[in-house]
Amino acid sequence: MENYPFFNMFLKMSFQPKNRITIVFAVLILSASNSIFSQNLVPNASFENYIDFNSKMSADWHKVQKTDSPDYFNLNSSSPFNNIFDKYMGGTPAKSGDGFIGLFFYRLNPQRHIRNVREYIQTGLSEPLEKDSLYRVEFSLCLDAESNTAIKNLGICFNGEPLIDYSENRLFALTPQIEFSLTSPDCRNKWITFSTFYKAKGDERNLVLGNFKNDRNTATQRLIPIKDKSHREKWDLVSGEKAAYYYIDDIVVEKITLERQINKDTLQKVVETDGIVTIDFDKIPLDSSIILKNIFFDFDRSDLLPASFNELQKLYNLLTENPTMRIKIEGHTDNFGGYDFNLQLSRKRAEAVVLYLIERGVSADRTESAGFSYAVPVATNETPEGRQLNRRVAFKIISK
Repeated sequence: MENYPFFNMFLKMSFQPKNRITIVFAVLILSASNSIFSQNLVPNASFENYIDFNSKMSADWHKVQKTDSPDYFNLNSSSPFNNIFDKYMGGTPAKSGDGFIGLFFYRLNPQRHIRNVREYIQTGLSEPLEKDSLYRVEFSLCLDAESNTAIKNLGICFNGEPLIDYSENRLFALTPQIEFSLTSPDCRNKWITFSTFYKAKGDERNLVLGNFKNDRNTATQRLIPIKDKSHREKWDLVSGEKAAYYYIDDIVVEKITLERQINKDTLQKVVETDGIVTIDFDKIPLDSSIILKNIFFDFDRSDLLPASFNELQKLYNLLTENPTMRIKIEGHTDNFGGYDFNLQLSRKRAEAVVLYLIERGVSADRTESAGFSYAVPVATNETPEGRQLNRRVAFKIISK
């Protein structure tokens, strides 16, 4: 994976100056290496330790509603939960280690009086969040192969205290501080890592994860279920019934501190506009993937190279001129190397772009990021030219 520019294959964006002026400014180098990450505040974040969701004495993770029944899996050969998983699921290993959990984000069948089926998990953080501090929030997700529906809504709600025996109506009334857009691609039997940054209000001590929207407001995508005759079907789905069951692993909440590092050798004269960006948003569907061209990284690294900043300045201008817009930055790789390695690399590269925007002044709640490894190629990986096109950073407009 060498330093190649990424070409805009989906959409040509026109950035037209009204009055061309030359601005000299110090380029700020931002990357994962310029961020100080503290310890993860989520206990049992990879679910390696057994969780009894029916016990109020559980040390870390708990359910929210009385009707919740999240599933705990552990693929360790000595674990009794290994057989349960192998009998019903199979095929999907944990994202890391052996343990992970599964829960319904959505299930609907009015004929069987099945409505607003949701499951939630929550945990207390090891220390309260500090007011105005920036935190990286991340998790990995995989859709079960038997699911016939994918959803586009997942929220994380921070609270001062745990939610105890909440009803669905009370949960739907909550407004999660973080909402992820779980758009295509289909992530059945593939782990996808989602991350974003959260500026704390102060004293948040509890994290709740789930789908906080009711059936009517949940955006869904129908899928053809993948059935494996060697495993038992889990839910006895009937015609017309919809089910979205997801596995969750590796949840992270960690404080970050950005280091400002100005390198005099990277001072550049950049021809910039007065900030006006010309683009017809009405013609761009939400979730359209727009590839950022001329984004460069070192070999197998997530450090943004100075040649990337012209393109990133255009993205910053776009967000500045459209202050209500929310975007998701997506990182993609070719298939050179292992899936897990490329998943982390693609995530870190997407995060580097988000950090650049945040340091420039873009609010953290207007961005999110995801790494897709080599799961979403746009060209063949059999040729150098195809692999070059697959190594890319793109963004999607979540809301305008």
